[in-house]
Amino acid sequence: MVTRLGMALAICLPSAALAVGLAYGIEWVLAAPISGAGLLSSALVPIIIGMPVIFFIEGQNLKLQNAVMTLDLMREEAEERAKRDSMTGLYNHQHFMQKIREGERREDGSLIILDIDHFKNINDTFGHAQGDEALIKVVAAVRKAVRAKDVVGRIGGEEFAVFLQDANKEEAKKVAARIRKTVEKIDFVPEEGVKAPLTVSVGVAMKNEMDNVVGAMQLADMRMYKAKESGRNRVVDSGLEAEVFDLARVN
Repeated sequence: MVTRLGMALAICLPSAALAVGLAYGIEWVLAAPISGAGLLSSALVPIIIGMPVIFFIEGQNLKLQNAVMTLDLMREEAEERAKRDSMTGLYNHQHFMQKIREGERREDGSLIILDIDHFKNINDTFGHAQGDEALIKVVAAVRKAVRAKDVVGRIGGEEFAVFLQDANKEEAKKVAARIRKTVEKIDFVPEEGVKAPLTVSVGVAMKNEMDNVVGAMQLADMRMYKAKESGRNRVVDSGLEAEVFDLARVN
């Protein structure tokens, strides 16, 4: 309000002075005297007319600026929502792959793939609403177990991935073990008086084990399945390199 008033005065006062000067000029050219009322009118008319007009224009300009800012915020929110899984809030598969490719030129880094054990049984036994609750609880445990700078995504129905862009093998193993233990401690009660265990099978691969992060992700995925075949609720961080190489060569 003060800014608009100052701007209006800055425009109207010189206009009023110009109008008065013009009135004196006309008086001199035409040799016709101008009354005091005429001079006063010359001074006041630009102010009386100009102030409301300027206030209106500035008000509309402010509304336009606010509308543009609102649209920008809405666009940013829409873009962010498009990157996220609607249920868990994690990065979706497409954006997760984009994020790990951004760090592809780094020599270090690792990938963790985890899958909820017996998740279909949870849905079949307790219903999809409780299955969704189990997913949300597992995601909360994973977020608690990873580091703040790690990238977490939901890459399948009950399958998740973590990209640790600057972790060596020992650090990656610690994070993977922490995820498994944290999930194992979840208190999941899908029905009154019924406590159902939640566990995950986890595969870990270093980026430098393969030519690129996509290959490392594939290797971690195969190790996750190896963890399932070995009894579930465990971490596998070695083996299967030749199988991944053969698969990559065929593709």
